[in-house]
Amino acid sequence: MGNLSKFETLKKNFLKSLPEEKFKLLEKLSNYSSCITDFIFRHTDQLDYIYSQLDKPLLGREELVKEALEIAKNTNFNQLSEKITFFKLKHFSRIIAKDIYKKHDLLELTEEYSYLADACLEAAYKASLEKAKSKYGTPIDQNTAKEAEGSVIALGKHGGLDLNYYSDIDIMYIYSEEGKTDKGISNREFFFEVFRNVTQILIRRNIEGQAWIVDLDLRPEGSKGMIAYSLPAIEFYYWTHGRTWERHMLIKARHAAGSKKVSQEFMDIIKPFVYRRSTGAEVFEEIVEIKKLIEENANKKVQNGIDIKKSKGGIREIEFTIQVFQLLYGGKIPELQERRTIKALKKLIEFEIIDSRSGKLLEEAYYFFRKLEHLLQIKNCVQTQKFYFKDADEYARKMGFEDTEQFLQKLNDYREKVNQIFENLTPQAEVQLTPLQKFILTKQYEEEAIEYLSSLGFKKPEWALKIFKNIFFSKLYIELSDNSKEIFFEFIPTLEEHLKNFPDREDFLLNFSKMLINGRMLWVFVSALEQNQKLVEFMLNIAKLSDYISDLMSKDRELLDWAFGIEEVPQTKEDFQKELEIIKEKEFIDRLKKLKKIVEVLVSLRYLSKIDQNDAYSRLKETNEALSNLADSILEQLYNYFEGKEFAIYGLGKLGSREMNIGSDLDLIFVFKDEKSKYQFLKIPQQIVNALTSYSKEGILYNLDLRLRPFGKAGELSPQLSFYENYFKKEARVWERLAWTKARFITGDLSVKQEMDRLIEDFLFSTEINREFINEAIDMRFRLEGLARETPEEIDIKLGKGGTADIEFLIQIYSLKNKKRLTNILEGVELFKKELIDDYLFLREVETRLRMIKGIGLSKIYRNSPFLYRVAHSFKMEPEQLWEKIINTKKEIREIFLREMKILRES
Repeated sequence: MGNLSKFETLKKNFLKSLPEEKFKLLEKLSNYSSCITDFIFRHTDQLDYIYSQLDKPLLGREELVKEALEIAKNTNFNQLSEKITFFKLKHFSRIIAKDIYKKHDLLELTEEYSYLADACLEAAYKASLEKAKSKYGTPIDQNTAKEAEGSVIALGKHGGLDLNYYSDIDIMYIYSEEGKTDKGISNREFFFEVFRNVTQILIRRNIEGQAWIVDLDLRPEGSKGMIAYSLPAIEFYYWTHGRTWERHMLIKARHAAGSKKVSQEFMDIIKPFVYRRSTGAEVFEEIVEIKKLIEENANKKVQNGIDIKKSKGGIREIEFTIQVFQLLYGGKIPELQERRTIKALKKLIEFEIIDSRSGKLLEEAYYFFRKLEHLLQIKNCVQTQKFYFKDADEYARKMGFEDTEQFLQKLNDYREKVNQIFENLTPQAEVQLTPLQKFILTKQYEEEAIEYLSSLGFKKPEWALKIFKNIFFSKLYIELSDNSKEIFFEFIPTLEEHLKNFPDREDFLLNFSKMLINGRMLWVFVSALEQNQKLVEFMLNIAKLSDYISDLMSKDRELLDWAFGIEEVPQTKEDFQKELEIIKEKEFIDRLKKLKKIVEVLVSLRYLSKIDQNDAYSRLKETNEALSNLADSILEQLYNYFEGKEFAIYGLGKLGSREMNIGSDLDLIFVFKDEKSKYQFLKIPQQIVNALTSYSKEGILYNLDLRLRPFGKAGELSPQLSFYENYFKKEARVWERLAWTKARFITGDLSVKQEMDRLIEDFLFSTEINREFINEAIDMRFRLEGLARETPEEIDIKLGKGGTADIEFLIQIYSLKNKKRLTNILEGVELFKKELIDDYLFLREVETRLRMIKGIGLSKIYRNSPFLYRVAHSFKMEPEQLWEKIINTKKEIREIFLREMKILRES
């Protein structure tokens, strides 16, 4: 029973009830198409309808639309997808049956099928329009005060009335003019809602399957464009940004649904754009390039088969041959302005642009290939053009050949002769484009481009293609000069190599896009391609290595110029002063902010450039020192700028320990000489704080953390020396002694420094480290651990159990116990606990790389976060490997911490 086995098993009585003619019809349909078999299995009554229509005329557009609109009128909106899908399958089955029984010509059947798509669009549009009106009111044209209208434009084979039996429909949504509805909603919002619903009705999967696959990528600006455009916007787009491929595409544009008046206005707009009276040499060259893309694509083999659309001598070569001549001569010969492929071919023969012998061959081949294409597609209801030689017997029979060899000979003969005609179409042009370039140039070959991006290593090639569209279909790219466009287009293979060789290619591509498009650096990059290869490499490295730096560059293009113009990374106060004098910002604070950005960019790049080197100590120390020196320098600059006197600034935390990182805030302490000084210069510390934390177009200098000052946030900002002397003796808690081991003079009055250093020394070392102190320190450490709130899926590298805080507490206690004034934790680990140095460096590097991604003070990492992958990649590990290493490292640190605390407590 073959393909009827489902009926034989589950609906045997139905089969037995069928007359011989209907049984044969069902048998043929099931032999040709699985989805039609399933449709009839669900709705056995439809076999009678299909049979009754075999000898009747085709319905035509009017009848199909009438039936579809009646369905829309009598169906609940939420059920419309299912009803329209049923309607589509019903008439699809009718058309296939007519084809099998050879009741009509191929052109008649594809026209009927195209009109079937129109009918579905008309029903979906009518229902969506009425729903929107009831909710938002009637849209009003702002120019005429009449009702604004929308329409659906058919493109591609749908527009040419040559729609494949299993194909998506290329369409464009348009509306007449901007304005507002009588309820105050903009026409844009109104028609967006209408057309979103139209799309959803057609693409929503339901019990009957899916009505149509809708492709909107041929609209202005491609997939990144709006869902619908007003006629004025359409006109502006095509005449300012329209390219040859769009002329090529719009040959087949026609009215599909909605307002015929709006569609006609659209056709009036695009006609002079598509068909020009004179074609310049540059346009002809573009046409040649498109032809060469097809030739290159033809060389791609289908294993044990051929692609009858894309291969040499296939459907695409026939269509292209015809459409090229239409573009070249359609402006001078209006008769060539024909949407249908075969009708256009006959016009070309009539005007002797194609000789009659070649024209006849192309027509025969087109019919042959399209029939085979339909048979391939309806078999399993998929959009394919791949013919495999193992199936030659089956398709020879279905094509009406008694002999398989004869069928294959005819297939090869047509391919060879079509290709000969195609080869002689234009002069030869040496061009070698990648599949991605092909897509960008022609907006075709999307499937091939996606496959190619997948071969480059993209896990989500569709997403990657979208990013490329965002770059190459952007307004910035369109506005480049023709030469610049070509230079950037030619760079694509080089960019592909970079992407292929960089495992974290998704983030690289996203950052690259942000810099070029969001940061409006496209013209800078293209200029560099022409003149400065080092700058090209520099920009690519930024995109590869850091979201944070890419974001900075995307927001401030001048950073690129500054950073690239500096040979060495500035690290000292002298270096910073030198760069500061060059910066041209008017406001002094903004100059400091610009300096900070530049230094952070360069320091980050320096660090990231060394991540593959086996020298974590020097890499981390160089980064920490440069950023700490930068903070010192900025504080000194502010002290001098505001004419600071008789007070000093100290740093605690990471600033004090000279372990500043990307995203680190500043733990600051202000101390005045005496009450008189405080009274006289009290405003200056507050001015410094405001300068550090105020926002401007350059952003912010630093976030401040004043919790470590006496009495925390509630405490006084800038007490005098005598206050600290009393506080240290009477008020300070155990944990503050630990925190103040990191205290370091940054800038200010040296006499204040001298006295403050004496007070700090006395505070730190005058009291012995006893058991009670150790217990309180441990208790404080555990309280911080509790605040971290770690879970099995979340690790706090700093405050969590076994985090770097364990090591910091341990080193600080050893510093106090040994009366060793040592602010830097890394140096303390070297001195007191060398066995912890690798663990400390590892966790600090994880934290540094985590912060480098986004440029903020992150110390938590999540198991399911993409950040874990990126950090893991930087260590050349899998995410789970890194996760386990962090866990094991923290476990080891905690064991040592508890052991050492026990020893200290008992000593």
